[in-house]
Amino acid sequence: MGRVTICLAALAMIGALLGTAHAFTKCQRASRVLYTQDLYCPTGYSPIASTAVGTVSTIGKSEGVHRQEQEYLEARASTSRAGTQNATATTSVQAQPQAAACDALAEQARAVEASMRRPNPSSWQDNLRQQHRGIRDQQYRMGC
Repeated sequence: MGRVTICLAALAMIGALLGTAHAFTKCQRASRVLYTQDLYCPTGYSPIASTAVGTVSTIGKSEGVHRQEQEYLEARASTSRAGTQNATATTSVQAQPQAAACDALAEQARAVEASMRRPNPSSWQDNLRQQHRGIRDQQYRMGC
């Protein structure tokens, strides 16, 4: 009997807590108003009993922000396509004869160096440096 009472009391407390999880308290001090998620106001503030009135609205993104996001996504997609093309070119280089492979690697290195000279974000510059280092390492391993 005691366990059942304790379980029911615990369930009642949990239900009470869940019911007030989204409640808020409006508190005021002089001309300042403070909304808290607690049931009590902080020191110096007094609770104000008011009915919930008004609406909550959100502001969407401006047209400029949408345009910037779209430009960023397009640039990111093009750089990822370029990265996969470089990986494909590197893979196909391995199947070519030695001299042609060395020429192709030299051309790749020049293309990456040209990209490095252009203004790019620092993360993309790091990516280009890694690509360049990988190409030069492959040239060294192949004896070019």
